[in-house]
Amino acid sequence: MIRYLRILFLFLTIGVAPVARAQLYQLETENLRLIYSRGPHHFIAPYTVQCFENALAFHSKLFDYRPSEKVTVVLHDQGDFANAGATATPRNTIIVGLAPFSYVYETTMANERMILLMSHELVHIVAVDRSTGRDRFFRKIFGGKVRETADNPLSMLYGYLTTPRRDAPRWYHEGIAVFMETWMAGGIGRAQGAFDEMVFRAKVRDSARFYDQVGLASEGTKIDFIGGVNSYLYGTRFMNYLAFEYGPERLIEWVKRSQGSRSYFAAQFHRVYGVSLDEAWDDWVAFEHRFQWTNLDSVRQYAVTEYWDLTHRGLGSVSRTGYDSTTSRLYAAVNHPGDIAHIARLDLNTGKIERICEIKGPAGYYVTSLAYDPDSRTLFYTTDNYEWRDLVAVDPESGKTRTLIKDVRVGDLAFNRADSSLWGVRHYNGLSTLVRIPYPWDDWKQIHSWPDGRDMYDLDISPDGKLMSASLSSIGGRQVLALFDMDSLMQYNPSYRELYEFGYSIPENFVFTADSRQLYGSSYYTGVSNIFRYDLALDSLDAMTNAETGFFRPLPVWEDSIIALRFTGDGFLPAVVPSTPLEDVSATTFLGTQVAEKYPVVQGWQLGPPSDINLDSVVTDSGMYSALRHIGLASIYPVVEGYRTYLAWGLRAELTDPILTHRSDIAVSYTGNTSLT
Repeated sequence: MIRYLRILFLFLTIGVAPVARAQLYQLETENLRLIYSRGPHHFIAPYTVQCFENALAFHSKLFDYRPSEKVTVVLHDQGDFANAGATATPRNTIIVGLAPFSYVYETTMANERMILLMSHELVHIVAVDRSTGRDRFFRKIFGGKVRETADNPLSMLYGYLTTPRRDAPRWYHEGIAVFMETWMAGGIGRAQGAFDEMVFRAKVRDSARFYDQVGLASEGTKIDFIGGVNSYLYGTRFMNYLAFEYGPERLIEWVKRSQGSRSYFAAQFHRVYGVSLDEAWDDWVAFEHRFQWTNLDSVRQYAVTEYWDLTHRGLGSVSRTGYDSTTSRLYAAVNHPGDIAHIARLDLNTGKIERICEIKGPAGYYVTSLAYDPDSRTLFYTTDNYEWRDLVAVDPESGKTRTLIKDVRVGDLAFNRADSSLWGVRHYNGLSTLVRIPYPWDDWKQIHSWPDGRDMYDLDISPDGKLMSASLSSIGGRQVLALFDMDSLMQYNPSYRELYEFGYSIPENFVFTADSRQLYGSSYYTGVSNIFRYDLALDSLDAMTNAETGFFRPLPVWEDSIIALRFTGDGFLPAVVPSTPLEDVSATTFLGTQVAEKYPVVQGWQLGPPSDINLDSVVTDSGMYSALRHIGLASIYPVVEGYRTYLAWGLRAELTDPILTHRSDIAVSYTGNTSLT
């Protein structure tokens, strides 16, 4: 939230300052006001309008919805990975970071980001902004939709009267948004996500606790290593269950704030389903156990891969690993609840874990982008991973760190032992750029920028310095494992050999063996994340594991075995896994797939291409944006405040620009005070 406040303040400053006013531009339609930096972001603005109008047309039909006001969409490039936030109080606003997605552990499906973000965020607007006659009555009384403030508790009541569905837990809002984004993308989304399936499969196998609604909002976001993402996981899963058991139409009826519906989300649930929310939640947990035991039985049709854990407990979120063969030490960045994110070393001989240095601004799941130079024994990593990343080096023996480049915005680091250069992918203005950082690592050189919609990630360089492997994503979500010639890249030639197409599954963290002849990586290709080996000479892909939960980030250390991260309910745990090809690997069933098979209506929810939206017919205005011109009354309501023995009363009004939806209220007047007895 603080980051969004900074972004909004930045846009306000630019919009007000006369000299800088030309930096902001707007495109308007009947339902949209898009605000963006005209120079660097103009290339994607028209397409964003098309994605917005395409998604809004769908939601308007399905939810019988018309916005109560224009939706303001703000594009920014203040973070290195795509993200977005939406609010409908006091204004309908969506803030969109246009950087490419992070695909780590396939926690995000590789769909085109603007289609996904508009589909998802507009669900939040619809769920809160859609109103009945009663809601609209109170909006007239208070001059608009009231957003609650900490210094005026009564504002919670006023907010509930104007937007009652805002007062629902995060799992409710994120669950329905993820459910809808999946089917609007033709089934590509987290409602059919392999990571989600793995989380609940691991819970059932390990007899781990399932959070109830209260626990999910408290412990589930504090002590669980997944943290706030649990709201997405549980919410999506519960929505999937409801759709499977009762049909997607009843799910929409629950979410839609239609005439005659109950204001409170739980009361409306009982009205639609005839049981309490708590009862249905318990029924889902019982169903989930049955469903996942079936999947586990399916995996066990073939021999499950044995493993030898290198630690006694999960490490939470874990980065890419590095290995020092001379000392038998494994390096990784870890982030576990109750501890500060840090780079650690694991002694494979003793199992002892030692802290090397803390990480400023760790990311979820992958913590940081990590690379290791075994010759100089230097670790490279990134800080400020949710903003503009810095490149830092650390001596693992002394723990001494030094910042190499500030705000370099480069990740997916790979070290080239042939010339001591670092390579990585830079995210800037929505584009992915392959860069080289030569020794002494104080500046970067552009090698190739991919066009919008194309992305490059998970780099590795062969020990002999001749080849680079990488995963490539296309605008349609197609994923390939690619091989580049380093000499060609040094000549700015980005041509590559396509090794294997994984469909919509992501080829993750493929790394070279010591002889540079093979690549080891992981993929949910069969529905479960298993380790795969690609032989460059034979041009063949072999499955190396049959996992019950999932194996990730393989590191080929020995000839007969590898180190890989094993998923557990307590996070990722390094383990030793045999490197023996398997004949057969079992597949699993996704709950989302069963929803689509049982109720084909969701298959018809797929959006048409954004290009179907004719810009000339929908754009009503364009030009420079001025924040001052759009400041107006958002809401006005009475307040009561106590001062010693007097009760002060009056009105509080909220004056905001449409993009300044989180600014503090402005006290307009006090009309009197009354003595307290």
